[in-house]
Amino acid sequence: MKVLLDTNIILDAFGERQPYDTDAKEILLRIEKNRFKGYITANAVADIFYLYSKAKSNDEARTVISFLLKKLHVISVTHEDCVNAMSIPISDFEDALFAASSIKESVDYVITRDKELLAASAIPNVMPPDCFLAKVQ
Repeated sequence: MKVLLDTNIILDAFGERQPYDTDAKEILLRIEKNRFKGYITANAVADIFYLYSKAKSNDEARTVISFLLKKLHVISVTHEDCVNAMSIPISDFEDALFAASSIKESVDYVITRDKELLAASAIPNVMPPDCFLAKVQ
């Protein structure tokens, strides 16, 4: 099973953002135990590094990114993905690009807390972490 994680899920886990961190950490733990394959977009890697380095430090951000690169598959973002994102009916371009990446990679589930992504009909099987964990118990 292929699972694409949104940036907010990673930040919840590593930033220990309560009450969301417990489910986010559980998803990462299951990926680490090979229960399913975890994915992240290339632009999310850059966003996570930037945000985490501002909240903590460059060294801690590098540690987080190193962990993610060992455990998650990175979906590249190409010119074609950007073009495809333009046709997805989501007002936030970054979210549309995320949706385009999920479609390109044919992921089984998209995990996010982003309300616009959760409401997007363009993305199949998008759900918040708690619903995903209940579904895959």
